[in-house]
Amino acid sequence: MKRQKQPALALPVVDFLDTCVLVEVLNVPFMNERRDAVVAEMERRKQEGVKFVLPTATVIETGNHVFQVKDGRARRKCADAYTHLLRATAEGRAPWRLHERTWDAALLNALCEGGVTGMSLTEHAVRKQLGTGDLSIVAERDMYAERVQAKVRIWTLEATMQTWAEIP
Repeated sequence: MKRQKQPALALPVVDFLDTCVLVEVLNVPFMNERRDAVVAEMERRKQEGVKFVLPTATVIETGNHVFQVKDGRARRKCADAYTHLLRATAEGRAPWRLHERTWDAALLNALCEGGVTGMSLTEHAVRKQLGTGDLSIVAERDMYAERVQAKVRIWTLEATMQTWAEIP
């Protein structure tokens, strides 16, 4: 009797959220043109069992976008929503978890080296590819992927960042 091969178990999937995704979810004015599609996509991914991680740069960059909203009332409303989002994240009530990563020498070195992109921070600057925030998301994702058994990606809506959204 021939022994049948067991199917390989699929690795869990983890998506690091890029700033362009979070500003859509948060509904930041003038950065929310695709909000309905992004929210629907997030729900679809959640239903498929995808876990979400919020990297440091996404928190900082999103806050900067909120603070730059020109209309004062809209800025206050958005800042309140952002504060609520951060508190929900801290309390474990958000659909993602915080990437609790300290800024250490290893992360800064990975940032300078450009992570898996094959280009240093300097080369990205010269070629006008990824900025420091995006590169830090790549570096955080890479370091996270080394620690877990999962397929770890970056969920982005930006074409340049999409190039490095999955680990080669």
